[in-house]
Amino acid sequence: MSKRLAYYFLLAACCIPSLVVQAQSYDLLIKKAVIIDPKNKVNSKMDLAIKDGKIALVASAIADSTAKKIIEAGGLYLVPGLIDLHTHVFVGPKPEKFANGQYSVSPDDFSFRSGVTTVVDAGTSGWQNFPQFKAQVIDHSATRILAFLNINANGLSGKPEEEDLAKMIADSAVATQKKFADIIVGIKIGHYEGSE
Repeated sequence: MSKRLAYYFLLAACCIPSLVVQAQSYDLLIKKAVIIDPKNKVNSKMDLAIKDGKIALVASAIADSTAKKIIEAGGLYLVPGLIDLHTHVFVGPKPEKFANGQYSVSPDDFSFRSGVTTVVDAGTSGWQNFPQFKAQVIDHSATRILAFLNINANGLSGKPEEEDLAKMIADSAVATQKKFADIIVGIKIGHYEGSE
């Protein structure tokens, strides 16, 4: 083999793998979506590339050859995950109840298909049953769940229990909020109709 032919062979052997890797450098490419990203002051038709589950590149045009999968999103909007600020997601077996009940909804059943990545539970649990809510729902949900803690011991557990002033213990609610400060974003009272 001539030196010149060996040189070309070596050059090809070195370059072809890098071209193959470069050709498939992104896992997913979303094309021609209207991207709305207030943090980065973006509101225009652009392409977005994803690698290893993270946004790798946002640009006016990204070559199709750089992605394993392509989604044509012309006419669609692409936004950061939305937050649903008022939900009741302490789902459980109790009939006609929100707290640990069937009136609550499973967050993963509705969130992602509507663009929601975070929900805020609006006081369904109280200071006494929040640990159960966390273990039963929050710890198993793919949707990020934040919560307002109900000042009542067992949250929205139904009348007359949820209106019992003896179970509205502010110190206990504050202690629970401090213990779970990464999840509990506030304390609220819910549906109180008493005369006091």
